[in-house]
Amino acid sequence: MENNLITNPEKEKEKEKNQEKEQEINLLEIVQKIGRWCFKIVRIVFIYLLQRSIPLAIFIFAAVVFSGLLYSLSKPFYSTSMLVRANVENDFFYVTLINANFSRRHVPKSEDLAQRLGVSEAIAKQIKSIQAYYAVDLNNDGLPDAPDERGKFIFSEDSIKASRILHTIFYVNARVYSTEVYQHIRQSIMNLVGKNEYIRQQNERRLAVVREQIVYLHQQQYRFDSLQQYEYFQKEKGKKSADRGQLLILNEQNQPLYHNDLIGLNNQILGNHTTLELYADPLTVVQDFSLTTRRTNGLMYYVKPLVLIFFFLGLISLLVWDYRKYFLKLYREKIPI
Repeated sequence: MENNLITNPEKEKEKEKNQEKEQEINLLEIVQKIGRWCFKIVRIVFIYLLQRSIPLAIFIFAAVVFSGLLYSLSKPFYSTSMLVRANVENDFFYVTLINANFSRRHVPKSEDLAQRLGVSEAIAKQIKSIQAYYAVDLNNDGLPDAPDERGKFIFSEDSIKASRILHTIFYVNARVYSTEVYQHIRQSIMNLVGKNEYIRQQNERRLAVVREQIVYLHQQQYRFDSLQQYEYFQKEKGKKSADRGQLLILNEQNQPLYHNDLIGLNNQILGNHTTLELYADPLTVVQDFSLTTRRTNGLMYYVKPLVLIFFFLGLISLLVWDYRKYFLKLYREKIPI
């Protein structure tokens, strides 16, 4: 009985080990089969593409020729962005306002666009699209690195990704047929924002608060300066004693210093004056439109998408042609004539 009690647990352990080994072997075999299957598919596809390389090359060549034709017939346009700092409200308000008036998906007619921008119809015809984008801080250094053109960051459910949006700076992208109209676009956007009643009131309140702060800080600065003069020149006259040198040392140690307070107040005053001088408007242009001479819709603008489209169209056409008998047979079985 004792031997049975001793040997049974050992046999059970051996069985468990054998089962685990079998499971590992089965799993390894499955992985190997999947690997062989994938390799076989890749090999078949590679051989098929190699055999049909000439027809596919003809399709790609046709895509390049068609791209060149589109390039020669299309009107050249230029694309560049302006970096803008929001001094009132956050960037969400301005991006929504600008896109509501000049959305790329709903480009207004030249007459309507001219009225909204406050420019002539001739200038409006030179504008292809205007679009505002949120600024993304990719390097996490507090500086804008790129516009969020596809909304991957602003609409992301990932909190870390969404936190990369800078809410005081945004981009305004303009696609134009003539670079001479950039100055009109910049001024028109400033006018559009300036005419908004809500923004105008908020900006006036902000500037009024800044001016009040300057007055208050000047008063505080005068008080500290007067107090410092009193401590140094008036209070000392009533603190004389026989041992004058020793008392002077004690008084210097206990003497309150206001240099740091005065410097801090002075820095705040300078900062507020900077706000009034540089950031008095609702928007401040940080980086203006660059006058680029390189057209956006160059040859590669058409070649890249068309080569892919023609390649897959050619591949599908070849597959249909090569397996046409199978498709006809399948069609006849499904739909008998």
